[in-house]
Amino acid sequence: MLMVKQKTSRVSVLSLAVAAACSAAVPNSVLAQGMVLEEVVVTARKRAESLQETPLAVTALDATALREAGVRNLADLNTLAPNIDVVEANGSAPLASVYIRGVGQRNTGENIDSGVGIYIDDVYLGRPDGALLDLNDIQSVQVLRGPQGTLFGKNTTGGALVFTTNKPVEEFEGSVVLRVGNYDRLDTEFVLNVPLTDSVWTRLSGVTRKRDGQIENLFDGEDYMDEDRQSLIWQTRWTATEDLVLDLNLNWADTDQKMRPQKCVNVEGANGWQAALFNAIAIGPATGRTLADFCEDAAQAGGGDPRTVISDLGGDYKAENRGASLVAEWAINPDLSLKSISAYRFTEASQNDELDHTGIPFLHRTNTVHPQGGAGESDQYSQEFQLIGSAFDDRMQYVTGLFWYQEESGGRQSISFLGPFDPAIANLFFLNISPSSLTAKNDAVAAYAQVEWEFTPQWRTTLGLRYTDESRDLRVQDYAIDTSTLDANGGAAIPVGGGLFVVQRPGFEYNPAFILDESDVRQRKISNSDVTPMASIQYLIGESEWLDQGSLYLTYSEGFLSGGLSESPTGELEPFEPEEVQNIELGFKLDLLDRRLRLNGALFYSDYTNRQLTTLVINPEVNSPSPATINAADSTIKGFELETTWLATDRLIIGFNATFTDGEIKEFMDTQITIADTAQPPAANCVRADLSLIQVDSCPNDRSSENLPRLPEQSYLLSAQYALDTAWGTFLPRIQASWKFDMEFCFDALSCTTGLWFEDEQFELSARLGWTSIDERWSASLYGTNLTDEDYINGGIALVESSGTGGFAVAPPRMYGAEIQYRF
Repeated sequence: MLMVKQKTSRVSVLSLAVAAACSAAVPNSVLAQGMVLEEVVVTARKRAESLQETPLAVTALDATALREAGVRNLADLNTLAPNIDVVEANGSAPLASVYIRGVGQRNTGENIDSGVGIYIDDVYLGRPDGALLDLNDIQSVQVLRGPQGTLFGKNTTGGALVFTTNKPVEEFEGSVVLRVGNYDRLDTEFVLNVPLTDSVWTRLSGVTRKRDGQIENLFDGEDYMDEDRQSLIWQTRWTATEDLVLDLNLNWADTDQKMRPQKCVNVEGANGWQAALFNAIAIGPATGRTLADFCEDAAQAGGGDPRTVISDLGGDYKAENRGASLVAEWAINPDLSLKSISAYRFTEASQNDELDHTGIPFLHRTNTVHPQGGAGESDQYSQEFQLIGSAFDDRMQYVTGLFWYQEESGGRQSISFLGPFDPAIANLFFLNISPSSLTAKNDAVAAYAQVEWEFTPQWRTTLGLRYTDESRDLRVQDYAIDTSTLDANGGAAIPVGGGLFVVQRPGFEYNPAFILDESDVRQRKISNSDVTPMASIQYLIGESEWLDQGSLYLTYSEGFLSGGLSESPTGELEPFEPEEVQNIELGFKLDLLDRRLRLNGALFYSDYTNRQLTTLVINPEVNSPSPATINAADSTIKGFELETTWLATDRLIIGFNATFTDGEIKEFMDTQITIADTAQPPAANCVRADLSLIQVDSCPNDRSSENLPRLPEQSYLLSAQYALDTAWGTFLPRIQASWKFDMEFCFDALSCTTGLWFEDEQFELSARLGWTSIDERWSASLYGTNLTDEDYINGGIALVESSGTGGFAVAPPRMYGAEIQYRF
């Protein structure tokens, strides 16, 4: 929340005032003459310091700001900070997919990490499952843009999200919230803080989120993309001595929702190799139609309404998270403190979704539909020690640390179904599947140090260095059908290749609980290490007639995203290289007009080596396409960001954000899969795969000219909030409009040439009317989001080279409701 106050030089704590143009709010306690923008303290560099004197791009939001902007989970941050894009994974699964400055990750598998690190109370969240984070009892959220490779380490090539919860306090207090809205929304929240003794305090908070689905599926008449989540956080603080404080955090979250089926779109002229094959041998003979025909039916469903679909596997998503952390802070002396962060996190998750979006069983990816399927599990352990201090009369500030991380995950059996189909040919049955399970072990250790030196009252320099060493061990177990179990009546099913079986008719009855036997095992281990430095020089601008406070900075930083192992056209597990970035940033932070106008901005240039992107390869072990991670050898992102906050009057705050970015892929060699001309040998550097009934070639494909995914060329945010005091309390009307221009959501090379997954404008208009009683115990609000009911693209799964079709997802529809809160 951006607070205003009487003019003073005092620096407040973040929990009292957070500067963010996007969430400007005027609290009723400070509506008087002579108001100014409040000073802010952030912890982006592992220590408390003024936002206006921090030499990196940071946006900070406190609990009041989040509430007044209508932010209830991570996805709601999508427009509130410059250059951040947050949606459910590929627009379908309700798990976190975060991009900052065009860097993130589409693939959510255990063998790959995102370029945006998410931290809760200093604990790194390694998996996106369950990471949408319903934001109840949150003290602050900080969005750090640009590589954070020194203090936060690996997997922050784009930036980091830092969440801080409210800690137990020595007073009895609490709150309850009830929220209702359209689509039968019913949310509840509570906080209860209880002091147990003079030195031991405990705090319990909880959330339930429930809402009906907003995607209509004509296949089964059900509504999908609902909300059904619950979470609890129990914290205990023990002030053991004046110098030693321990914080214990136990948390639990559960998600049980239906995924979002996507809207099918035909790509004119596309001849997907897999569609061509199975149209001929299965879909056509069984139905008399083609995959494109079914896609066209789905595209026209609901009169073409993008929120009306036809999906034979609408899908479901389930996740359970359990976590525990212990943070101990010891003030060794007034100038030195030691912090220990010990953490454990368990995640269990499963999902079933359709990749073809056509309403027939062409491409299904499931974990639990088959009896031998099951949820995946992940156990994450971490330990960090931080030594934070100052010297030479506070002219030197330093942070050093050691970090250890281990993750063990696996058990999830992923089964890709194609069929079953009865080709209407005597004694012939079609079923093509590619089942496998993955087990991964990831280990990392790191050491880091960062020192700031104030060599004059105006000039400061910062130097930092981090060393990371890590290893990944990946094991993939493939499975094969026990053909004797395909017939529920015990008849023989003889494979003839390509998913076709000769069966005994008419007594054959398909058994969906057929048995899978273990077949091949693929296993490999790799290790990587990296050194990520940073250097910054900063000039603090003195007060003048037109300037109240300001700073200029020039920062160089590097980032490192873990390498890993992935599928390859040979069927072996092949390594992909770590993603590395070199970033240079020139920024300014200015308070003007008697501290009633704040301008923060940054000009940045990021040079990426081995950018990790997702593609599709043929896995000859199972004769099926598989997602794979490969490296784009060279790419760059450059841009400018601006955050503006203007206290126009003592009651009116106006916020304005703007970003301008340009991303360029300079070198990106991929593979493209096409139907092979068997009369000719494969071309140079092509790999031919025999899929029994067809042969395909995987050939090099230069994709160097494509747009980077999910990087808008321009984005804007305009907000206004007014505070009105009355005899019944303070009313806070707020309106907010956001725009993002020219974003790419394509996947394979062919989909990227069509322009069908390119969104030229995302516009969203939101409004809120808040009220707080005079004693501040009661508050209520009316809210509305996407008031103009825009249906812009915000995700998609486009496997055009395989199917000749693809799917896209659009923004949630107009939502509105009311909420009430009571504090005690």
